[in-house]
Amino acid sequence: EPLMAGLIKRMNHEHVKIAVIGTRTRGVEYVPARNLQDGQWELMCSPLYAMHLAAGDVVKILSSETGTFEIRRRGGNVSVQFYLAENDVDDVQATECVAKEIARDIASLGGRLDGKTAGLVVCTIPVKASFPAIEEVMEAAVRRHPGAHWQYCNVFDPDSGEALCWWEE
Repeated sequence: EPLMAGLIKRMNHEHVKIAVIGTRTRGVEYVPARNLQDGQWELMCSPLYAMHLAAGDVVKILSSETGTFEIRRRGGNVSVQFYLAENDVDDVQATECVAKEIARDIASLGGRLDGKTAGLVVCTIPVKASFPAIEEVMEAAVRRHPGAHWQYCNVFDPDSGEALCWWEE
């Protein structure tokens, strides 16, 4: 009984509905977040599918129905998606193995694994770790898993491909 009360107390977050746009599939994703005030939420994890965001970002939800949002403050983190090779895309066990490897590797950069589903792993890494260091770790993971690929989620504009440069502000 006391253990459960402690667990519930420590889990002081809710989930906020975030729009999934700019990908092949549209919809919403429920992301662990802390309700700040006035419709603003601090994301506790980087989303699996929703682009443009990372853990620590503060967003204002414009529509609770569609999950549309505007970014109010960046949290200083980079979100990275790692996609397994096509032959492993539905393999939960392969995903688990890759997730453990990546979690180990990004821990040295101050990063953490934020989520996974068959074929996809998402992690959060502080931008202060540096882009070259992040790229080195992710490229090493691709070399270990031929056919896999990775991408930044909140570094480039999806339409123009230009760097967002939020880390320079």
